[in-house]
Amino acid sequence: MLPRDSVLVLEAWGASPNDTVVSFARRAGRVVILRHGPPDNTVFAELAVPPDSGAGSRDSLRVAVRPRPGLYGVDVEASGPLAGGATLTFKYPVHFSPPVAIRGRYASRAAFERALGIGRVTDDGRIILLPSTQPASDNLAARIPGAGRYLVAAPR
Repeated sequence: MLPRDSVLVLEAWGASPNDTVVSFARRAGRVVILRHGPPDNTVFAELAVPPDSGAGSRDSLRVAVRPRPGLYGVDVEASGPLAGGATLTFKYPVHFSPPVAIRGRYASRAAFERALGIGRVTDDGRIILLPSTQPASDNLAARIPGAGRYLVAAPR
């Protein structure tokens, strides 16, 4: 767990994605995709909620994903627990903007990118860096424990 001032958060530029709210049957699961606005409409983030085999046939889940302005981050809200294995993936092929402060810590943008992880912000403002993977170039993914605020960050 790290204090907020001990991480460098990946910044975003360009047209910000809109908030997205969906309701779906828990047994079906859902992939929620947030895209940057026109003209490029590139994917910003993807939240994959797997099917919940323990849910009843009438159980539904309402999920809201709200981007954090100017940052690679989202607030995830849910009407109930997310099924185990929910995965959040951030995609930054175009709108990647490292903070100026990396100059004093990282030798290059590539070194900064290698250090990135998805962090969950706690109620007291600290950040827990989650085990993160790079499933593709310019993609960063992590299993998330549930609703909360998530940011792409690297140690300062």
